[in-house]
Amino acid sequence: MIALIHDPQIQQIINPPNTTSFWESDLKRFEDGDVSLDRHTAGENTIRAFQRLLIFLGYSTSSAGAFSIDGDFGRGTNRALAQFEFENGLSKPSFPTKTLTYPCTWRNARSEINVIPDVLLTLHTLEKMLEAAKDAIAKKEVSCGDFNEAIFQLNALHIRNSLDCRKINERYGAAAEKASQNVKNLKGYIIQPEWILSIIRQESEGVVRPRFEQHYLTKFANQEPQTDLAELRYRSMSFGLGQIMGFNYAAIGAQSAKELYTASLEKQITSIARFLTIRSSVRSVVSKTNPTADDFKIVASYYNGSGYATHHYDESVGRWFKEFKLLRA
Repeated sequence: MIALIHDPQIQQIINPPNTTSFWESDLKRFEDGDVSLDRHTAGENTIRAFQRLLIFLGYSTSSAGAFSIDGDFGRGTNRALAQFEFENGLSKPSFPTKTLTYPCTWRNARSEINVIPDVLLTLHTLEKMLEAAKDAIAKKEVSCGDFNEAIFQLNALHIRNSLDCRKINERYGAAAEKASQNVKNLKGYIIQPEWILSIIRQESEGVVRPRFEQHYLTKFANQEPQTDLAELRYRSMSFGLGQIMGFNYAAIGAQSAKELYTASLEKQITSIARFLTIRSSVRSVVSKTNPTADDFKIVASYYNGSGYATHHYDESVGRWFKEFKLLRA
């Protein structure tokens, strides 16, 4: 009934590295067309497979907005399923947009999520999800714009992997140099590659880990009720190695917020360079090879907001900068 479940690419999406027979036997519920999979009845391994599929399709699975593969069909995964059904015309007629854009602020978005009712993962919805995944692969509208890279990043999320400065430099150092040169050629701005790499280390630890912000979706839906909800959802997420918010898409040269999600790693790294050179006060800092403590505070305030000091963002970026400078000497 769901033949696509056996497709080799789909198998890579729903199965983690080093799949065990226990995992495979739990997936039998999908193959048998179990129509009662909800947040109360599904087994952990089936939920993990489902969460991997949702994440591959670009949906957050945690009530706090993270892209988590934890085997918990909690409120976040329930919201993701509800979003997919709504965006693909699968919701019941009585399911209004405002249910997914419930009133909230960043402080209470997580606690108010229970206004979204429990939804079922039906056979029909699963079939649509599998079809959507194959369609995204064919159009290269997947994370990082490449299927193999998307699977690498998905698996890294699954095992909660992260890269240290040395591995980040090995994997992304050349791209950071290229991004630096691109910005110089295009705008005439100078940005040292160490700044780009330091942001990657601080924001994502070298693993693409998007994050969804419900309060932004609510805000944007109220401001632009006629705009496609999927696009507004992408604007409400931070993307890529630099965790740049989707609503910044135009400022860094993208045509839509979704383009940030599908951007190649090289484009993601260039986006960091562009973002760091938008404001003149920051631009003058990231050109430096020997920045001061105050310089790191300027970048931290710009990139992380006024509350950066509460978690020592400036000090961390300073530490990464010095380490990258030593590695690249």
